[in-house]
Amino acid sequence: MKNIFFLLSFAIISSLTAQSTVTIDSAIQRKILLEHNKERKLLNIPNLIWNEEIAAYAEEWALQLAEEDNSIHHRSGDNYGENISWISNMPDDISEGVSMWNEEKVYFKYKPIGNDWSKAGHYTQVIWKNTTQVGCGCASSQSGAFFFVCNYDPPGNYMGQKPY
Repeated sequence: MKNIFFLLSFAIISSLTAQSTVTIDSAIQRKILLEHNKERKLLNIPNLIWNEEIAAYAEEWALQLAEEDNSIHHRSGDNYGENISWISNMPDDISEGVSMWNEEKVYFKYKPIGNDWSKAGHYTQVIWKNTTQVGCGCASSQSGAFFFVCNYDPPGNYMGQKPY
């Protein structure tokens, strides 16, 4: 009986401390798209559409970041645009990650992307006119940190080009 209790306790503790993906259901997808598309609408840029294949790709990277649980960094050799948010704990509303990127709007000056892109680079990817699709994924880490990744197709933020 002690062995069964120990194994059950170990399984419960392991599941509580391990990293895991966070499900993005259709309601959350709509909120994420709404946050992206409200900024695009203000600029008369067509709405992004959700892509499940890109979402699975983003979720894979979010889980990798959660497993590392020490920093955020972009995937190398990526064919998609990418925005990443890190929040110290799971937010009530997952679309908060997109809201944080949209707040960079205050740093954006309409001009070609240059060396100063880092202050508004998340925002400019959200509003990049040639981008048509987005997929997002998220995961929580062992420490409770929340990693939110969105990938964009086609990518944006090309040096020397304007977002729209």
